[in-house]
Amino acid sequence: MTFLSAVLIASVAWWVATGLVLALARAGNRYFKTVMALATVVALLGAFGLMATRDHGTPLSAYIAFFSALALWAWHETTFLIGLVTGPRRIEAGEAPREKTRFRAAFLTVRDHELALFATVLGLVWLMAGAENTTALLAFCLLWIMRISTKLNIYLGARHAISDMLPDRLSYLKSYFRTDRTSGWFYVSLTGTAALLAWLVYAAATATNSHDAVKWTLLASFAALAFIEHLFLVLPVRDSALWGWAMDKAKKKPTDKNRDHPAMLHTTPESETPRATARA
Repeated sequence: MTFLSAVLIASVAWWVATGLVLALARAGNRYFKTVMALATVVALLGAFGLMATRDHGTPLSAYIAFFSALALWAWHETTFLIGLVTGPRRIEAGEAPREKTRFRAAFLTVRDHELALFATVLGLVWLMAGAENTTALLAFCLLWIMRISTKLNIYLGARHAISDMLPDRLSYLKSYFRTDRTSGWFYVSLTGTAALLAWLVYAAATATNSHDAVKWTLLASFAALAFIEHLFLVLPVRDSALWGWAMDKAKKKPTDKNRDHPAMLHTTPESETPRATARA
């Protein structure tokens, strides 16, 4: 029951949190201050939750820490999708001023967001040093690593990387996606994700107490979802259908105009540019 409950909770949390972030990002045009205030309150509750449970080794503390990590991640995603923390370059690929390399141009679109995520990881490592309950730290790091992997796939090449989940204000990011091929990195990252998933499942199956069983099962569930999201990058499947309730009707239907943009055939983290960018 512990295993099934944790898998179900992690899956529902992923679906609901992603939808809420998408809804907040789209509401940001009219209610920017309200959206940011709400996201910040949730993040502060998350910070309080992870500190309150850092020295507790119970199943409940693992769940609270897990949701605390999601709250922090959701704040970063909201600030990115709302356009508050992205990068200094907010124009399409190829537009002036031109950068020396494609990588530099792509990185500048998400630089500030990437630095904010990295700073948060360092802060969590420092805060959780010596903690008995490391669920929040591991969950946030897992989300971060999987995000980087997805971004590299989109930058290097993934045939179905174009997502209609990005809000209009960030539509320029699509011009940095490369969809004319699937790069070798995809197979490396998919294999690595599968190996990580297998290790987490083994850790959950061999856990010696209920706290560890819940912690590793939650992490394994998110690794499985990351594996599926990687597959979405190369399969002709529109994942946005899962969050139609959180998106404008106009966003549900992809536009051929974006897919045929010439810059996409030559050009992207963090994030935040990829499909995973729109996900909590």
